[in-house]
Amino acid sequence: MNPLIAIGAASYAGLGLASFLKPGLVPAVIGSTAPDADSRTEIRAVYGGLPLAFAATLAASPSSGTSIGLATLGMAAGRAASALFEGAPSPKMGGFIVLETLVGGALLVGARRSARAT
Repeated sequence: MNPLIAIGAASYAGLGLASFLKPGLVPAVIGSTAPDADSRTEIRAVYGGLPLAFAATLAASPSSGTSIGLATLGMAAGRAASALFEGAPSPKMGGFIVLETLVGGALLVGARRSARAT
């Protein structure tokens, strides 16, 4: 597997496992909580299950890096576009924008390299 795809898969696997096992970590990052079972279930589904599915998809099919890379860049774009409504992003959100842009870009490059190698 291309190292860039492997890094993306590992990143998503780590996020998914941490979110699934400790759902309170997700809102804690932004100073919030998950006070009830429904909120923790939602976090496990969206921040746990979806990233784990992304990781498995990348491992099973490295060419999926194109789609998952675009989805990751979409998250970064959504955060950046939020500035139109909320004002400049906080340093924390700015960091997430940078991280998601780097991971998304790495997945796109990795998928392209994987396609060339086959």
